[in-house]
Amino acid sequence: MEFNQEFWVTLVFTFINIIVLYIILKKLLFKPVTKHMENRSKKIQEALDLAEEAKRKVDEMKEEYDAKLRLAKEEGDQIIADYKKRADKEYEEAVVTAKKEAELIIQKAKQELDVEKEQLISEVKKEMASLVLNASQKILKENLDTETNRKLISEFINNSKVSEK
Repeated sequence: MEFNQEFWVTLVFTFINIIVLYIILKKLLFKPVTKHMENRSKKIQEALDLAEEAKRKVDEMKEEYDAKLRLAKEEGDQIIADYKKRADKEYEEAVVTAKKEAELIIQKAKQELDVEKEQLISEVKKEMASLVLNASQKILKENLDTETNRKLISEFINNSKVSEK
């Protein structure tokens, strides 16, 4: 195969055309496209980084919210427990106070009953003394015999039972 000169010239011009075309395409097309692709890659990476940062912040906020929620629940439980203790304490104090008041009322009632009992006993003793004196006077006035004395005492007892009613 023999190559003629025209072939070589065409071949050289073709290589030159390819090199010139490559340089022109590189300056006009490849550089801007590559730059655009790099910018786009950077923007995509920045968006991914922002999304990752936002996700991390959301996770942190969720953990913080959960911690605050647990703390609020614990505080609520503590407040409820404190109020329950306070209510139990007040209940116990009220019961103790009521028992003391009831004991005082019972003691006062017993004292009043004792005073009334003493008064009644005193009155009964006075009444009995009066009745005995009356009976003695009647017995002394009519001191006839034992049978009459028994009759008078029986009458006196019957009369005193009637006056008690």
